[in-house]
Amino acid sequence: MQVFETDLYDKLKGALKKIIAEEHHRFMQIRQCINACQDAITELKSYVLQKPFAGSSEEIHFFKEVQPRFYCQFIYYVKVCRIETNRPAGSDKVLLKYLRVQLHKIKHFFYNNRDLYQYYRMGATYLDETYFIRGRSDIQLLPDALALTIDPGFSTIQSYKLAKLQANELLRIYINRAIAEIQGTDDPATIHVNKKSVLQWTGSKVALIELSYALKDGGVFNKATADVKQIIACFEEVFNIELGNFYNVFQEMRMRKKNRTSFLDLLKERLVQHMDEADEGY
Repeated sequence: MQVFETDLYDKLKGALKKIIAEEHHRFMQIRQCINACQDAITELKSYVLQKPFAGSSEEIHFFKEVQPRFYCQFIYYVKVCRIETNRPAGSDKVLLKYLRVQLHKIKHFFYNNRDLYQYYRMGATYLDETYFIRGRSDIQLLPDALALTIDPGFSTIQSYKLAKLQANELLRIYINRAIAEIQGTDDPATIHVNKKSVLQWTGSKVALIELSYALKDGGVFNKATADVKQIIACFEEVFNIELGNFYNVFQEMRMRKKNRTSFLDLLKERLVQHMDEADEGY
């Protein structure tokens, strides 16, 4: 299943990128993106129905890591459509107030779901059986009109909320860019995203936070005057990523009984291996 789901997601991202590049009418662009997401979700669901999960671990992986990625894109474009449809006519002041209200709603959702947000960020697993196995709760009980479009046989409450958290991360970037455009200020995230040579961070967010603290303690930025918050903010802009409450992540790293610097240890191991292999070539 892993090969299929990866290929399907890459296909979806490619379709979305093509739509955004070729369709210049904003609302038509959003509608086509929503349709592309729905088509991908339908194809994913059909595949899963034909090839049931081998066990609970496979089901947990699917509803924790795979399915939310697809629903994240769908929810994101639906929300963008609503924001643009309800965008008020008027002065920049009126529009800025409207956009900031939308940001406040996102902040409120993150606050209300902070336990799940931190649980996922930390890579925790102790509640996976409760969160990501179907039938443990009724998704129709969610007080969210968008949740009514979700098939309860193809979601759990937490997988839906996780997808919505991920969508809200994207939406926050979208709204901040809209605000920057109105104010006539540069948006570093936009600058980086539009570069053809942009790099995408594909490691875990915990790993990037670990690296950030190491660089801060190593004193390699601004003659050792840069704090970790500045370094985190820089990485968030460069990689177009939201690292969340990195202070809590650091506390969790401190409490690890073993391998408190697992990512840095891995980097050292891989680099030494590379050097050893290069030495063997001489």
